[in-house]
Amino acid sequence: MMGILDLERFTSLSNEQCEIILDVAQNLQIMADLSQADIFIDCLLEEDNASLVVAEAKPTTISSLYKKSMLGKITFEEMEPGVLFSLKTGKPIFGSRGITEERGIMQQDIVPIKDRHGKTIAVLIKERDISQVVQNEKNIEQLMKAANSEDKQRVFHAIVVQEIHHRVKNNLQVISSLLRLQMQQSHSVEVAEVFHDSISRISSMALVHDYLAQRGTEEADIKVLLQQISTLLVSSSIIPGQQIVVSVEGESVFCPSDKATAVALIINELVQNSIKHAFPSQNYGEIVINLGRRKQMVTITVMDDGCGIGDSFSLGEMSSLGLHLVDMLVEERLQGVLSFPQSDKGTKVSITFPIIATEIN
Repeated sequence: MMGILDLERFTSLSNEQCEIILDVAQNLQIMADLSQADIFIDCLLEEDNASLVVAEAKPTTISSLYKKSMLGKITFEEMEPGVLFSLKTGKPIFGSRGITEERGIMQQDIVPIKDRHGKTIAVLIKERDISQVVQNEKNIEQLMKAANSEDKQRVFHAIVVQEIHHRVKNNLQVISSLLRLQMQQSHSVEVAEVFHDSISRISSMALVHDYLAQRGTEEADIKVLLQQISTLLVSSSIIPGQQIVVSVEGESVFCPSDKATAVALIINELVQNSIKHAFPSQNYGEIVINLGRRKQMVTITVMDDGCGIGDSFSLGEMSSLGLHLVDMLVEERLQGVLSFPQSDKGTKVSITFPIIATEIN
């Protein structure tokens, strides 16, 4: 998630100045994770009146503003006036808003990095996604223009829902960041695995609240959420050299937020379990998540083409916390049924539940 250029090769800085920048760069990843923002270090290219990105760190606790690496990118003053201003004057800039190359809305904070003589040798840049903030501002503007009290109440409710989910998502991501920092301090493989599993569960819940915050609704498209969870798990759980493809098939299914959170946790456990155990001696594997709906009943099936769980498998005899968590969530939160249908190859797990809550006597 972090990268840095060879400063002596790409800049005219002295060895001492390069060391100062390298010292700052060592903490970029922690800065990115805790601030939930993209962090960069830019140096001045005086001859070209431009800046060069010499170091970057993308947050692991939230989606980056950039799909591609910005490392080594040269930006001219017309595109980044704030960066060039800070590099030339040594003055910080806070709260500047702009549009990224990938059309994201961001807020940019810039502070100079100086050598021991007080000369500005680089700038530290934080770019944070503020698309939700801008959307809330538009909602408030719409609220002020609403013609009658019913319209105002509807818009106000949407704003409140968005803000609640946005704050919950942020709190979950902070918890995830703290757990990740603790995991990095552990020298035990078993302890690190427990931390990793907990972070994965929290991240799945955060994705649900992020979805709801962006849309200002209390219903979520399960298919969209499962695609996001699958992408997250593939990027964070697969062993180097192993290629596992996770695909989501079937129709879009909309569920209330409480059921959506339960489904997110369940699929997180099932897919992560397949990634960990289904392909012990394979470099390639495939996991398919299929969604189907028949009237008010939803069925989600997770299938892999791995080694399988064997005919003698019994959920009651399993010591896995993940599978027991799945069983509990299906029964208590979804009021549904968990089953392990026969499969010609690999493992197949199915959950069926009603979208509308049933009465519990």
